[in-house]
Amino acid sequence: MTKKIMLDPGHGGHDPGAVANNLKEKDLVLKIAKKTKAILEKVYGATVKLTRSTDVYIDLSQRARLANNWGADYFASIHINGGGGTGFETFRFDKLSAASSTGKQQKIVHDSIYKKIKEKAGDRGTKSKNLAVLRETKMPAILTENLFIDREKDAALLKQESFLDALAAGHADGIASAVGLKKVSSISKKTTAQPKSTLNKKYMLPTGIYKVKTPLMRGDAVKQIQDALAALYFYPDKGAKNNGIDSYYGPKTANAVRRFQLMHGLIADGIYGPKTKANLEALLK
Repeated sequence: MTKKIMLDPGHGGHDPGAVANNLKEKDLVLKIAKKTKAILEKVYGATVKLTRSTDVYIDLSQRARLANNWGADYFASIHINGGGGTGFETFRFDKLSAASSTGKQQKIVHDSIYKKIKEKAGDRGTKSKNLAVLRETKMPAILTENLFIDREKDAALLKQESFLDALAAGHADGIASAVGLKKVSSISKKTTAQPKSTLNKKYMLPTGIYKVKTPLMRGDAVKQIQDALAALYFYPDKGAKNNGIDSYYGPKTANAVRRFQLMHGLIADGIYGPKTKANLEALLK
């Protein structure tokens, strides 16, 4: 049975949230929320809504009402911190203990996110606070604070698309685990959108190690990797000619591999090898 997840990108419109280092909180959290939504829908089969999908302002009580009226099973408000600290932290409503069901779910989501970024960011822990979106929502709820926008090193990470992908993957995996969702077949989720001629397409994948080197690795084997990634929507260069499928193992293909690895709990080094091959094959069966 699917679950209804409400994602809440903080701030918006005339309220930019925290601003520093040429970044605005409202923009970052909307990107993370949209990426999280895509993973929850595609990988876990969840039904997901956003409190805002564009740059508009919605007051805090309205955000809670949207989730309550919809009957969401879980609510996650996504934020970026500010004020001179560093690292990652999460909050639950302060009237609920760490031993409560909400507290236990908070720990699951928190640990899932931090697992994705622990090599680059510190852990400020699970906390509680009397925040409106946590107080007024009727379902289990969490608020995440994803690094500090006003710390230069944190901001440098937040400017990296691969780091935002990691945050989104952590949010999605954690929320799915907290509400009891299992992964669904990526191919079966996309059959309604694919041409009939590609539904049963078999993807051959090469053995060996492929990575960025000079001169660039190229050929049919690289194209097989690119085709498999594209079938799962990890395009080397979405929007470019043929979505970047060009038979060259360059930085953009390595980045697509890295994004795939991040989402599936692998070492995210952008190098195609046996473990990445095995995960791709499992999803493409």
